[in-house]
Amino acid sequence: MWDGLGADPAGLAADAAATGSARLHRWVLDPATGAVTETALDDRAVEFPTVDDARVGRDARYRYAVADSRGRAGIVKFDAALGTRTEHDLGADAVAGEAVFVPSGAPDRAEDDGWLLSITTRRDGSASKLLVLDATDVAGPPVAAVQLPRGVPAGFHGSWIDDADLDLR
Repeated sequence: MWDGLGADPAGLAADAAATGSARLHRWVLDPATGAVTETALDDRAVEFPTVDDARVGRDARYRYAVADSRGRAGIVKFDAALGTRTEHDLGADAVAGEAVFVPSGAPDRAEDDGWLLSITTRRDGSASKLLVLDATDVAGPPVAAVQLPRGVPAGFHGSWIDDADLDLR
C-alpha cells in the first residue's frame, strides 16, 4: 500500500512507510480558509480506528482502535477530553479485527454507552472468537467471547446495522 505514495514519501507518510505502522492523528479542515491542522493523538501504532457511527463527521470524545506492537495485541479506547487511553490486552497469541461500536439503544445514552465487537484470531489462524467488550470499561473482562466454528483471517472490517434500521419486507 505504501508504494502508492510515490518514490519519495514525506513526513508522516514516510514514517509510516519506513516503520510499517500508522499513528492516530486528528485533522481539522477549515473550509473557509483551506487551512488544515493536524494533531497527533497518541504515539502508539494502531489500525482500524472507529467511532460511534452517530458521531461520524462530528466531534467525538471516544475513539477505538486495534494495536499490535511488541508481540502483543489489544483493543484501545482513546478519550480525547482527558487525553488518556485504556486497553483490553489480548496477549501474544491473538490479533484483533476492527472494533465495531454498538450503541446500547438507551434514549439519552452517553457517547460510550454500548459495546465493542471484534473478531479475534489466534496468530496461527487456527481459531477465532467474537469478543464483546463493555465500551465504558474496555480494559475490563469481556462481556462475552463466542468461539467461532473456524478461524477468520485477520484484517476483516466490520459494521453494525441495527435491525430497526432495516426494512425486511
